[in-house]
Amino acid sequence: MKMCASGLRLLAGILLLMPAAAFGAGAVVDCSGATPGAFTSINAALASLPAAGPNSITVSGTCHENVVIVGRTELNISGNPTATITPGNPNGRVLVIFESRQVGIQNLVLDGGRGVSVFDQSRADFDTVTIQNSAGLGMTALDSLVHISNTTIQNSVRSGISISGGTFYVDGGVHITNNGRLGIAALTAHLILNGGDGVTPGTENVISGNGTSGVEVASTSEADISADNRITGNSGSWGLVVLNGSSILMTDGTISNNSGMGVHCGGTSHCEFGGNTHINSNGKGGVEIVEHSDTSLDGGVDVSSNTGIGVLVDQSSSLTSLGGNTINTNTDDGLVVNLLSVVKFNGTDIITGNGKLALECNNGSMVSGDISTYKPKKCGNAFQAQPIK
Repeated sequence: MKMCASGLRLLAGILLLMPAAAFGAGAVVDCSGATPGAFTSINAALASLPAAGPNSITVSGTCHENVVIVGRTELNISGNPTATITPGNPNGRVLVIFESRQVGIQNLVLDGGRGVSVFDQSRADFDTVTIQNSAGLGMTALDSLVHISNTTIQNSVRSGISISGGTFYVDGGVHITNNGRLGIAALTAHLILNGGDGVTPGTENVISGNGTSGVEVASTSEADISADNRITGNSGSWGLVVLNGSSILMTDGTISNNSGMGVHCGGTSHCEFGGNTHINSNGKGGVEIVEHSDTSLDGGVDVSSNTGIGVLVDQSSSLTSLGGNTINTNTDDGLVVNLLSVVKFNGTDIITGNGKLALECNNGSMVSGDISTYKPKKCGNAFQAQPIK
């Protein structure tokens, strides 16, 4: 197609009239001050850019400031190739993202202060970021949408990640380790842990070495945990704790070597496990389902080598097994049904080699399905559901 001279002049006039923001804007920050013409702080670079992007900031050196991002869209801040931010005010957060959309943070170390916060319906993505040595929480997300990948959150005085409202994705290659309290705490929120494929090193999510538990899902929260997630080596009461009307679905992954119970499903919560899920070698039992809660084992679940009971169903709770699960070599009973609780076997599981009984029924509990292969057991006719005639 040919364009006449007048058409070219008209196009040129339109381009000249378009705002600079339509093309995007960029800024260079060198916090050492060694680069001529570069900004020496990220906040100064932000002040030079329009609120609406696309905008980008590349950063080098070590910046001593509390970075605040408010009311921005399409903003990317990345290390060149890496950079460090330490707070100018150690009692403040090293990075705050407030009421902003499509904010990307890459190749940065955020060190000290009171961690990172994403507030008020923001959307932020963190990739190849280290958040460490926070005097409070490592990362806080309130009513926002956050993705993190290839990221480490470590050595916080309190929990590594705290989520209240909104949706939080852990997208692979994430390590949440050695934080003083929980690794991840989700309250009235949706947590998605997308681990690696179990083959490629470095794509797994690892939640380890945290002080009171690995992952907490509470206050009507929902968690979807899939692929190679490893909740391992955490201190405190549980590896994974689900409370207060919350629900989780976990397929594949491991909950292992935690000092307390592997999984606690309580407070009228729902827990479902399937795929190649291993709950092994935890210090105070494998799984407990209590306080009017329910759990489903969908096949391929291995609850083995835990110190204590493999699976405890107690306090008017229920367990449904679809068969094909393994409850082996726990130091106490394999499966205990207690205090008006119910277990329904829709298929056959392997329950062998436990320190005491394969199956124990107590205190008005009931089992349904074929239990003939589970030996030795204490679960007479009084505890077995009878066919309706």
